[in-house]
Amino acid sequence: MPAVIRLGPGDAERYVRLRLRMLTVAPWAFSATPEDDEALDVPHVAGMFAGEHHATFAIEAARAPEPGREMERESVLVASASLTRAKPPKFSHRARVWGVFVEPAYRGRALGKALMGAVIAQARSWPGVAFLDLAVSANSPEAQRLYESFGFAVWGREPEATQHDGRRFDEVYMTLRL
Repeated sequence: MPAVIRLGPGDAERYVRLRLRMLTVAPWAFSATPEDDEALDVPHVAGMFAGEHHATFAIEAARAPEPGREMERESVLVASASLTRAKPPKFSHRARVWGVFVEPAYRGRALGKALMGAVIAQARSWPGVAFLDLAVSANSPEAQRLYESFGFAVWGREPEATQHDGRRFDEVYMTLRL
């Protein structure tokens, strides 16, 4: 199983680079765009990562060194998943999974499974959290199957919830009782 790390404020810049990839590689899968996503603002992300009601997990891989710099090894984030606990007291028994993404070159290696395992474990560690909620694009059936493998159940579908490049995509809403 790949090593999953929890990101902290010092990882904000690396996360923002991956977040931009998410929005450009799979624009139908996210409600934000590169022009309006506050998760592309490094100070905002650093503050979010420092918050007690948030957790972002990631997997990193070594980046191939540039010619002539073979001794310099750098790792880059290739997958991530975030979890935010609802703050209002009437909803604090729920947490929301968002921003799940695996770089296309790394798919099929159980990275999504490892990330979702970490997200679920974190949610279970937060006292009082009883439900995990998420939304997934109907255009991402592999992601929906992953969530179902963890016990998430579909509770609704919003027709044509998002649009991109003249196409509209349904949003599937899922929940997991912890």
